[in-house]
Amino acid sequence: MSATPVFGSRQPDVSYTDRRAAYAVILAPDGAAVAAVFSRNHYFLPGGGSLPNEMPEQAVVREVREEMGRGVRLIRPIGEAIQYFYAATDDRHYRMWATFFIGELTDTLPPGSGEHELVYLPRAEAEKGFFHESHVWAIHQA
Repeated sequence: MSATPVFGSRQPDVSYTDRRAAYAVILAPDGAAVAAVFSRNHYFLPGGGSLPNEMPEQAVVREVREEMGRGVRLIRPIGEAIQYFYAATDDRHYRMWATFFIGELTDTLPPGSGEHELVYLPRAEAEKGFFHESHVWAIHQA
């Protein structure tokens, strides 16, 4: 079994908060674009932080519903990755252990149900568009 990929770098003398998260790579029907959430001037894969004792599958389904007002069907796991990053909104450094899945959108909730708008970012722009390097890795794995 291969080692878990690590993105970002751990800085010495910096305290990191551990964070579990789960995300879905959802491709457009033609496969040329990937679903993204635009927040705080950055793109993210749909998903987010896990609640205590929440399985990754549960976390990504809950987060997609909250963020985009959509249901998601998880097709298969992609893998896990570790991402070190600084969140200016929290003024905190994180060590995020993320689980990634390939998924597809299902139902739509009433307009305004989601916190963010669903956008499709061309796969060719993923390298520069996503905030987390681990999200780009997951897109390439899908």
